[in-house]
Order: sequence, then structure tokens, then C-alpha cells
Amino acid sequence: MRILPLFRALGLLLTLTAPALHAQVPHILNYQGRVAVGDPPVNFDGSGRFKFALVDGTGKTSYWSNDGTSTAGSEPTAAVTLTVTKGLYSVLLGANMDPIPNSVFANSDVRLRVWFEDGTANGSQLLTPDQRIAAVGYAMMAGSLQPGADISAGTVTATAFNGNGSGLTNIPASAVVPVVPPAPPAGMVLIPEGAFQMGNSVAADADITDANPVVATISAFYMDQTEVTKAQWDKVMTWGAANGYTDLPAGAGKAADHPVQTVNWYAVVKWCNARSEKEEETPAYYTDDAQTTVYRTGNVDVTNVQVKWTANGYRLPTEAEWEKAARGGLSGQRFPWGNTISENLANYFGSTGSYAYDLGPNGYNAIGSVGGTSPATSPVGSFAANGYGLHDMAGNVNEWCWDRYPSPFTPYEVGTDPHGAATGFHRVRRGGSWRSNADNARCANRNYIGPSFADFNLGFRAVLAPGQP
Repeated sequence: MRILPLFRALGLLLTLTAPALHAQVPHILNYQGRVAVGDPPVNFDGSGRFKFALVDGTGKTSYWSNDGTSTAGSEPTAAVTLTVTKGLYSVLLGANMDPIPNSVFANSDVRLRVWFEDGTANGSQLLTPDQRIAAVGYAMMAGSLQPGADISAGTVTATAFNGNGSGLTNIPASAVVPVVPPAPPAGMVLIPEGAFQMGNSVAADADITDANPVVATISAFYMDQTEVTKAQWDKVMTWGAANGYTDLPAGAGKAADHPVQTVNWYAVVKWCNARSEKEEETPAYYTDDAQTTVYRTGNVDVTNVQVKWTANGYRLPTEAEWEKAARGGLSGQRFPWGNTISENLANYFGSTGSYAYDLGPNGYNAIGSVGGTSPATSPVGSFAANGYGLHDMAGNVNEWCWDRYPSPFTPYEVGTDPHGAATGFHRVRRGGSWRSNADNARCANRNYIGPSFADFNLGFRAVLAPGQP
């Protein structure tokens, strides 16, 4: 499930001469969510019954619910009927339901908990995980306030105020203006911030020995909705050749809308920098620790220190970012949609006799086979997106990540926004491909190869820090 906060603080043009206005503005939060049902999950269409609660990080304290009945994180009694179209629904939390008190956002960790009922015998189901939302301000319309009008202990001296409205009361819900944040950059989707379980937690998959489960916390970021296509590669490569990127390879691609492949790690890192500079953004990769010399040519073993992680330019995802994105909001599943895979869901090489979770059919994928099987890539976006709106996070082509694969092996780095090992020759690739079996398409499966390696089953996608135009 995906729930994106669609409520952003507005600067309020208010000027107060009163020492205080005793006020509390009820919050209205505009949320968009995604819901899928079944195994494998399919986007729900129709009317559904929802229940909402705002809880703390442990899920054991209720701050608010749609009908005011939730306690200790429990399910509210009453439901709200909403229309769901292709898995998406929108709701104004606090409107035509119990208002959200201002005191909720005095808490440091507030999360939205959602229950859903599709009208079947399944009954009301808790959608996981709870979605963290930040404390936000609110916008008000003060057009009815007149200069010189007495309000409590002070006097309004202008019809515009500065501040976030904290302390104001008796402002009608109609005066609270939800604001939709900027849409993600074209062709990208927002991956929300938050903790997730990284690594293998499927007990039956004992063959994965280098991905013991850990909890990693990832800041929000944007990710390319699809793998970078040959057409995208060519456009940036052409620009780069005229602007200091003298050795970007041509790469290969079955067609313009297929993923680019046969590009090594050095090439895709430089390409990300070229894409950034082409769009007049700050590059992420440098050849010196001071981050003054942009990486444009040669095979440079860029280190973690030589990455400007706060830059607004493009870069490869870290391994933790990649896995969080691949899981699409699910936890503990083999694949981005559930625990089994079939060639209706991803482009991989079926081998049903080898893996109980492979539903086949056997051999090359029919879509990927159009036009030949060397390679058997498919047009990007040929298969359904995961919960975050990403396509081909399993199969089609393996995807380069930033991280080194440590040698000797060490467990995952944990914490917030891990960047991977500081040493090691090989770089990580993830996701499986058109010529690999179902085991390689698992979210927790890790592969690695030397950074000079290029092959027709290996491509990439890029990420951006949030807040880009």
C-alpha cells in the first residue's frame, strides 16, 4: 500500500499585535492511498470501507480515529466508504468525521493506520505498514478579519498574519486549505521515508546467506519509474559528448523503449552526472574528497566520501534504497507483489521444476521474446507496477547499485541512509533479469560483479533527493 501525504505547510501572512490569540485550528489532512487485494495483489476497483487512526510509532497509542473510538491502536467502530479507482483512493482526514485536534502534532512520531474491507468474507483487514506523517502547519483564510477588530487580549492591525497559526481557535474547517505538494519529476515516483525490514525473512529461502534481516531507515527520495531506456541514454550521452563527458559508451538496447544495457558501473555513474549537468543540477559524483572535481571521464573508483549525498542531481540508488523501493511497501515477501512469481508479472527465465515459488511457464518470457531472445528484454513498463508505482523491480535487466559488495563479507550496514561498505572491489547489482531464474528476482537476493563488467542483461535506474522540480 502507498500513502502519500498531500498536505503541506503554507506560510501565513499574519501580523499580530495581540500578545496571544487563544486558538486551535482543526487539521484536515488530504491523503492518497493505494490498496491491492489477493495473492498476487491486484489493484482494487470499486467502493471500499475504510477506517483510519493516527497512532504513535509503537502502534499502541491512539491519538485520533475517524469516529473517535480507537484506543491503544485498536480498530475504530465506524467505517468511511470511499471510491477506489485502479487501486487509488483519496480522503480528507478530519472532514465529515471526527476533527483532528491540534494536539496530535505535538507528538514527535505520528503514523496513519488504515483498515480496509472490500465487501468479501475477508472482513476488515489492517493495511501494513503504518505510514509516518510529519507534523505540519496549516493554512487559513483571514479575509473576514477586519483591521481594528478586537480579538481576545489583542487587536488585529492587518488582515494578513505571519506565523503558522499555532494557538488560534474557532477557525472553521472550511478555512483550512490543503495544498498538494509538487508532483514528482517526470518519469519518477516518490519513495516515502521510513524504516523497513531489509534482507531475507523468508525461512524457506535458506540459500540466501548474505542478507540477514535488519531494520534500515531511509529518507524520502525519487526514483525512475522504469529502468533507463536506450532513448534516454542516447539523449544524455549525446549532450555529454559535447560537454566534457568524452568516453560515455553507446551502450545497447533492443529498441528505444527497452532498457539500455551493456553499460558498466563507471559509465552509469558518469551518465548520472551528465544527466544532472544537462538539467542544470548539482552532480553527485566527484574524483576528490573535497568534492570539487566532477567525475566526467575515466574509470575512477569513486568512494563514499567523494559523493555529494545532499546534491540535487541524479545518482545510483544505494542498495538499501533499491530494496526499500523494490518491496513497494510490503514486508517479508519474496517479490515486490508477494511470495510467488509468474511470467505474467515479470520478465525472467521460467524454471518451474527448480523453484516451488516459480509458476512459470518455463523458458524465456513471451513479451521479452518478441524480436528475438538475444537479448530477451521487454519494453519498460510492460508489467504491473509495485505498490510505489515502480516497474520491473524484478526481472528485465539487473540494475547497478551504488554500494560495494564487501570482501571479506560483512553483514549489512544498519541505521539511517546506509551507504554500504567503504572498501571492496565489486559493486552490487540487483533485481534479476530476462535470462536469470526466479531466485535472482527475489527482493532480498544480492549479486555483485566488477565495475568494468558490461553485459546485455545489466542496466540501471537513477534516484533524486526529494524536492526537485
